[in-house]
Amino acid sequence: MNNPSNFKNKCAVVYIGTRKLVVMLGDISTEIPKILRVEESLFPEGFEKGLVCNLQNASASMEKILMALLPMEDWEQIPVYVVLGNSRFKMHRFSSCEYYSQERRTLSPNDVQSVVQQTRSVATLPLTEAILQAIPESFLVNDMPAVKNPLGLEAERLGVTLQIYTMEFQSFRNIGKVFESLDIDVEGFFPKNLPLSEAVLGDLEKQEGALIIDIADDATQLVLWKNGLLAGSRTMPLGGHYLTKCLAQDWNIEERDAEKVKENFATLDMREQQSEELVPLVTRGDKVQQSIPRKDFLDKFFKHAHGWMTKILIEADSFIQEEKIRFPHVFFTGGAVMTDGFLEWVQKEFSRDGKIGITRHMEAQQEIVRDPAMAPALGMFRWVMTYERAQEALFTPRSLVGKTMAAAKNWFANYF
Repeated sequence: MNNPSNFKNKCAVVYIGTRKLVVMLGDISTEIPKILRVEESLFPEGFEKGLVCNLQNASASMEKILMALLPMEDWEQIPVYVVLGNSRFKMHRFSSCEYYSQERRTLSPNDVQSVVQQTRSVATLPLTEAILQAIPESFLVNDMPAVKNPLGLEAERLGVTLQIYTMEFQSFRNIGKVFESLDIDVEGFFPKNLPLSEAVLGDLEKQEGALIIDIADDATQLVLWKNGLLAGSRTMPLGGHYLTKCLAQDWNIEERDAEKVKENFATLDMREQQSEELVPLVTRGDKVQQSIPRKDFLDKFFKHAHGWMTKILIEADSFIQEEKIRFPHVFFTGGAVMTDGFLEWVQKEFSRDGKIGITRHMEAQQEIVRDPAMAPALGMFRWVMTYERAQEALFTPRSLVGKTMAAAKNWFANYF
């Protein structure tokens, strides 16, 4: 794949999750993205909960997984998008307007770019935060709100509401250094809730109202849509690892042992509660050091899981009420929802209807598409095909003269 023409309409997505690294190569030349190759690494060295804890080891882990997908020289020829799966994100909204003379003007890409840049410059963000993405939510044209594309309209006033996603600067800088050390030019860094929504939700659900409950290892993120717009997101420091800690305390074992037991024997299928099987709590080598009846193990697990989900749903209900959304579509994503019997248990214990959020409209192996933990990475390909192209059309002049002037402005901005 050394010929540059082989990379036309291709892009790569790197997902840095709380437990794994995933790299995907995709073809976005057709209406439905096609995943060509996938590589993943569980618990990569140098990373902890989606953040860099050792730069040298993290760079080595990243280089290894990239080279498993493509030779390093090929990475210079393909756009790379990075999706961040940690819980250190914040979403802010800021608005501002530009006023023109009494004589109306036809709005151009330069006008759109100007008001967006102005809004970014007046956004009062903490100096310790780095901006990952600044995305126009909607525009105000004169007195008309919620305009998606103002180009070509006549206006005396143009305003914009930006969604600005930030992350603590030093944590973000350390992730950036990993790619710098490998000479990888990244097209953009994205918090996972943006491509996650693109993977899981359809236009109808976004319009009618939808809630994604994404349960990662270290935190649970709530993502809410209404009237076709992202209403906001909220993070709870209560992820799947909470259950691991509870089990470790119950049986006085190390968390790493509790995690293994949870992965191998935990279930939310109530039919398993009467099992007479023995569960090995601690295994060293080939010898079981401590074991208990599975019924006792599951009694504890069900009890902790009930309290855990109760807290998550209380926070979700509060979020829905604040945004005044009635009966939103509910989707569960993240690795924790793959526990056997999860959805049936939620419906029975809490009388909640919901669906497991799997990726839609994607050509890939079924085990990848149906894995809700893979949704943020897969959704990034749809984001590139829809939102990025829409933003490019919004900011790019259409005429030859306009394109030439824009190129000249960018050249002066970069070199002077």
